[in-house]
Amino acid sequence: MDILIFQYVLENAVKYNGKANPGAILGKILQEKPELKSDIDALMKKIQEIVKKVNLMPVEEQNKELSKLGIVKSKKHKEEKRKIPDLKNAKKGKVVMRFAPNPNGPLSLGHCRQALWNWLLANKYKGSFILRFDDTDPRVKTPIKEAYSWIKNDLKWLGVKINKAVIQSKRFKIYYKYAELLLKQGNAYICTCNVEEFRKLLAKSIECPCRNLSSSDQLERWKFMSRKYKEGQAVLRIKTNIMHANPAVRDWPAFRIVEKSLHPLNKKARIWPLLNFASAIDDHELKVTHILRGIDLEISDIRQKYIYDYFNWLYPETMYSGKLLFEGIKSTTQTNQLIKEGKLTGWDDPRLGTIMALRRKGIQKETIIEFIKEVGINRSDSKIALENLYALNKKFIDDKSNRYFAVIDPEQIEIKNAPVKIVRIGLHPNHPKKGNRILKTNDRFYISKTDFISLEPKKLYRLMDCLNFTFNGLEFSYDSDSHDVYKERGKKIIHWLPVSNDLVKIELIMDNAETRKGFAEPSVKKLRVNQTIQFERIGFFRLDKKLKDKMIFCFIHQ
Repeated sequence: MDILIFQYVLENAVKYNGKANPGAILGKILQEKPELKSDIDALMKKIQEIVKKVNLMPVEEQNKELSKLGIVKSKKHKEEKRKIPDLKNAKKGKVVMRFAPNPNGPLSLGHCRQALWNWLLANKYKGSFILRFDDTDPRVKTPIKEAYSWIKNDLKWLGVKINKAVIQSKRFKIYYKYAELLLKQGNAYICTCNVEEFRKLLAKSIECPCRNLSSSDQLERWKFMSRKYKEGQAVLRIKTNIMHANPAVRDWPAFRIVEKSLHPLNKKARIWPLLNFASAIDDHELKVTHILRGIDLEISDIRQKYIYDYFNWLYPETMYSGKLLFEGIKSTTQTNQLIKEGKLTGWDDPRLGTIMALRRKGIQKETIIEFIKEVGINRSDSKIALENLYALNKKFIDDKSNRYFAVIDPEQIEIKNAPVKIVRIGLHPNHPKKGNRILKTNDRFYISKTDFISLEPKKLYRLMDCLNFTFNGLEFSYDSDSHDVYKERGKKIIHWLPVSNDLVKIELIMDNAETRKGFAEPSVKKLRVNQTIQFERIGFFRLDKKLKDKMIFCFIHQ
């Protein structure tokens, strides 16, 4: 088993610039050896041990170890395209799938797994993709009005084509119609029992007194829910097997009274459908053929099938996926609260895992799609470090990101006898045809405060691609131009900019939301908003704003 884990860890590490992720390996091991699910904790511990060992190896050594196992990875490793799985009982042109988010915030990377796989699967069969807003919680996970458009915009940016968009809070007449039909059939009832008393009966598989009242009595109580009963005094329940092994299935609630709605689109409704009821009805009404839902909602199938049986409907084929978890990423509810408290700058705060935030940081849509494909669909939760996403993103932005000089927290130095020079530096080391940037120098330079305080007397230093200088503890003196001289005697290569009125003031928004200030070379003036670049020796950035007096960049990753 150790050899199998070692192989998967090595493959994952080589694929992501030498850093393997335990969550990704766990999913692959369980796909191959499902019997190991019985002791996942021990398996995960072993995976983490091997990941720690492998991540300390240089990439060259990782490749050598893979070769020993008979697996050769070339430097230009071409990643396998994960095959889109087949759907059970699917017919071309007939598949209908839906993505059903709660609009209480924008899309997160975790939501994307469900959204993209529903779309990819529907697309495979040339079917339809429905966006359905599950927004029937007017009190706890209350929708945000702007989130409806946020989610649509996020999906559009990802390239997802929405064939139909549906908002549940605008479909109450449909839900009421089916509720009344179930009451008439005798397959639902209005329960006015004390909640605690009802739970005690339920735990003992005993029917409550309300369950066997006549249909006419139930319909009368249904009318009273809209005007007579108060919140908490009555709920509509679906009749199920009262002896069912899972108490959560027994006579589950389908409608409740909410007297003061906080819903941005529906403040008048008093009787609100719960998720399992509205979802079951919509899946039938919208002719959904296949459902991909989280494994945590598996009980929904059992509950909803009672409704389908009562109406003689065919339940959609269902498949499940575990959660996609990211270290340090907060839930939508937590994020909303932190934004209200002013502890986050907004839904696009760089510390978040929302699509808004990732997009602002310069994560490419191709990265997210490839990443979600790579994670795949499995029933196990996948805990993944965002570094894996960044490593993949580098593949998409490295070639198109021109290189520029920037100095953060600048300190000015004067180099005695430094020649006036015109320095030509390529826009991209791998693409000479892109051309050069030109920097005109004099004897004054900006270097970063970090470099400044690290200077030692009697050492030779090099301004990158420019000149060599020495420092005697008090002043700086020109030494030579040759890089060969530096290689023989040098201490450190330092990043720089010439002191000039042409320099551009910049602000860098880092991944911890800290803002760093400095100067960039004049060439950045030609950049367009949203363009990705690399500030050499600092990292990759996306141009966020181009203002009259400064340019603001968002840090993407190293």
